[in-house]
Amino acid sequence: MSKVISGGCLCEAIRYKIAFPEGTYPPDRITCQCTQCRKNSGTLIAYFLGAMTSNVTWTGNAPTKFSATPGYVRTFCNQCGSWLSWLDTKEPEHLGILTGTLDEEYLRGEMGKELATTTHQEFCTGFIEGVTDIIKEGKRWEGHVGESKLLN
Repeated sequence: MSKVISGGCLCEAIRYKIAFPEGTYPPDRITCQCTQCRKNSGTLIAYFLGAMTSNVTWTGNAPTKFSATPGYVRTFCNQCGSWLSWLDTKEPEHLGILTGTLDEEYLRGEMGKELATTTHQEFCTGFIEGVTDIIKEGKRWEGHVGESKLLN
């Protein structure tokens, strides 16, 4: 049976639904500790859900695109500033949705722990000892998942 979850930006000008066909839920859950994710999010650790781009439906305003690094695109709401997604243009069929933009019913409901427990940690060389190195779950990568050295 497929699952559908939803979310959006703070001002609700942009909304999305993610459909997970049978066998694709739970999705990959990725954290990132690179400098750009930290600066873009204002947090020490950015949390993402992996989704197939074709399974994400956007409604309301179109997200605004921003590229700080060639080959990578972030989207955000140009009204409230919420960061919504991340995309590697070499793999445009895969989209990272910011976990914190999910509707509260999914984060606080029975799915919350599952959606917030990471399967992969990226840019672990950016750990802040004793602070951001405390997440024990998931594979730890030097850089991007599958493109860099696996650390554990």
